[in-house]
Amino acid sequence: RDARPSPPRVRLPRRRAPVPLVAVRGRCREKRVHARRPWFGARVCPPMSVSFDVVARSRFGMEMIRGPTSPPRFSTPRVSRSGLKRTRVRLVPAVPRASPRVTETQTPAESDSPVSLTPPVSGPSVVRHENTLLPDSAAQKTPFRPSPLAPAAQFKRLSSPPEWALGSTNPPLSGNFAPVVGTCEITNLVVHGSIPASAAGVFLRNGPNPAFEPKLGPDRYHWFDGDGMLHWVLLRSGTEGRDGDDRESGGGEVLGSIPGPGGTGIPNVKTDKTANNSSSASYGRSYVATKNLQREMEIGETLFTGLRDISPIWNVLVPRLVEKLCLDWRKPDTPFWVVQSKNTANNGVKAHGSAGKKKLYATYESGGAYELCLNKTLATKGVCDFNGSLTTKDHWMENMTAHAKTCPTTNDLVYMGYNLISTEFFGGFGKRDTQTECQKRTDVVVGVIDPTGTRVEKTVVKMERPSMQHDLGITATRVVLLDGPLVFDLDRVMEGGSPFKFEQTRSMKIGVLDRTMGSKKMKGADVVWIDTNEPCFAYHVVNCYDDPEDARKIVVDVCKSDGTNALGMAETVVLDGDSGRRSTANTVDGHGEPASDASNASLAGNRDATIRRDTGGAPKSRMKLANRQNAAGHGRDVSCLWRWVVCLESKTVTASKRLCSTPSDFPCIDPRVVGLKHSVCYTAGYDLGTLPLKSQMDVPQFDRVYKHDLATGTHHTYELQKNYKCGDVKFVPDSQCQRGGGHLLVMTHDVSPWVEPEGGARSSDLSTDQNKTHSSKTPHQNSRAPCELLILADRRSGAGAASENGDEGLVLVARVEIPTRVPFGFHNEFVPVGDLENGQW
Repeated sequence: RDARPSPPRVRLPRRRAPVPLVAVRGRCREKRVHARRPWFGARVCPPMSVSFDVVARSRFGMEMIRGPTSPPRFSTPRVSRSGLKRTRVRLVPAVPRASPRVTETQTPAESDSPVSLTPPVSGPSVVRHENTLLPDSAAQKTPFRPSPLAPAAQFKRLSSPPEWALGSTNPPLSGNFAPVVGTCEITNLVVHGSIPASAAGVFLRNGPNPAFEPKLGPDRYHWFDGDGMLHWVLLRSGTEGRDGDDRESGGGEVLGSIPGPGGTGIPNVKTDKTANNSSSASYGRSYVATKNLQREMEIGETLFTGLRDISPIWNVLVPRLVEKLCLDWRKPDTPFWVVQSKNTANNGVKAHGSAGKKKLYATYESGGAYELCLNKTLATKGVCDFNGSLTTKDHWMENMTAHAKTCPTTNDLVYMGYNLISTEFFGGFGKRDTQTECQKRTDVVVGVIDPTGTRVEKTVVKMERPSMQHDLGITATRVVLLDGPLVFDLDRVMEGGSPFKFEQTRSMKIGVLDRTMGSKKMKGADVVWIDTNEPCFAYHVVNCYDDPEDARKIVVDVCKSDGTNALGMAETVVLDGDSGRRSTANTVDGHGEPASDASNASLAGNRDATIRRDTGGAPKSRMKLANRQNAAGHGRDVSCLWRWVVCLESKTVTASKRLCSTPSDFPCIDPRVVGLKHSVCYTAGYDLGTLPLKSQMDVPQFDRVYKHDLATGTHHTYELQKNYKCGDVKFVPDSQCQRGGGHLLVMTHDVSPWVEPEGGARSSDLSTDQNKTHSSKTPHQNSRAPCELLILADRRSGAGAASENGDEGLVLVARVEIPTRVPFGFHNEFVPVGDLENGQW
């Protein structure tokens, strides 16, 4: 007993929240832990002669610390006496450094950075995994095993949804919509082909990923309720002028040819000969740590309800209101009319600023923007005030939607936010008529942020109805607003109904506002409204530009649908008198019941049908299906490319026509021509097997990518592999190309990873003589990656060379395999390698 070494003393870092510590054969005190001796079964080893891995458990998570030549030590946050909890700590010999293994950490928030080992370079390796947001489940209570797991087991663990979501039948918690647990980083990804130099940088994708079980249960969860999670893919071409150290850049396994899964070749795949074989990639995911998410992390459960329960629930509303008034009154992250639900910052992600000094923002439809560090940690800095240019009143009165536009000429960021409740409403309490009228007089804020990140301009546009406005457009001289008939009704919400309703008897309006030009300032009172006389809705704007032939006219390109259910947030839209059964009026051609042969014939050719109001030239069969003027004809929530030409002088629509025969959404263009005349755009095409139904979440899926040549009226199709789906696409320009080409980044998801292999590839069902279709569909293989990032070259760029027939479609030049599941999300961003800080990635 006297020869026994003195117990080590461990100093614990401070932490606000109590975390119970654990010890083996010892006692746990408030400031230090006494461990009597290391324990390995029945053997006692000299404490100073071996390395140790210490695993400490707490109700917030677990942490493993490696001590190379010292006794076991803790690096666990401070605990209070009331939080003590007896459990056990396992002390095991450390794995020698020469042995490659993965170091995982599951630590409480705000703890010290975990120690990670250098990953091997032979394949994908997990170098960081922090399960900081695990619910209190049996999975969390399983002690961490420091023995290395097989890579497949590690990736499966990273892909698994939380335990509370496993038994749910709610669509946004099923399949690839289901969330993943914790954050991670994976280096040394497999890269097929060569990453072009113009595509070197970071691809970012924002989307919902609930950290905790919904307050009212999984069945009440809406897809928009999930906490914002940013998924990033770092792309290095090996030719961007940086050192090629694989250990720092996550040097990936590069395959020169681009075989399909299981060794099957993918058609139309060519390697970019301008890049060498040092292409590499790595992947990571991080939460947007909003202030309310941090509060939820401290108690281990959610504090807010979701969008399906925005009617007052007093035991939720009152505490959140007190918290907002007392703790967040200086800088709230939501406007005054949002209390019971939180700003999840899960909708958009935007990088803006001068070259090399860009700032990164995560946005939400009904909240302020959060600023994040543009490095590998993606640490959240807090609610953005744009260099102090936003006052406390601005934070209470404004928000920022996902689709701010960057002017390529001035590098200014033009954004928009809308209020659904007018401030005049509070002056009408007790007067029913006054309240009803005030609800209709809301406003839209249009702001301009300069390249330094300071808001230099703001104007308020008064609205006649509280409509949802998800996107805006800009031209070289003007701002374009879309006021669709998706209208908010506070009375309906107070009665427990849906917050929105698509009013089929009202039409889409286009608002045009002059931008500041010299001494002429932007004024919301000068907005010009043009009624399209078309009952429709458009979530996304393709582009807008001033008509080069007539300065009085503006061209507005959108993705237009005949109606919307707002992903379950609006009353069900029933078109053309449908009484609830499926009808062709609510389908996409090929979705469920087909449209009539005459309708298909009118839209199957190369030249799209042009529908003009003055001639009534809509195809008769299409008018029979939709029974409305200038209808897209695909029913609700299925859109197609559409063009309006508006005259500001006469305040009329001079032309309204369809631009493509196939339905699609999630448009993008070359960022160098935003607000200018464009001739090419790109969209995601609908999977012909999906159909929005009342009983579903109304989220159609996309399994192809279109390149639209607006000058010739043709479109080129690139089909994804079988059972792979995509979402938003991103175009990255190639500065070396004189023809304005570049590369398209497409994140694809395997929606059926456990399906047995099927023989043969699905042939294209959209191929025509003039609308080219290229397919990467291959037989389904169990070994393929659950997620892939495709790099498609627009053949105008010369990357991939023109094919034998000389057409200018899309060519796959590189494919990055992500070995873990990435849930479906919303919008994305790309930051070139030149705008990244050295040593931060």
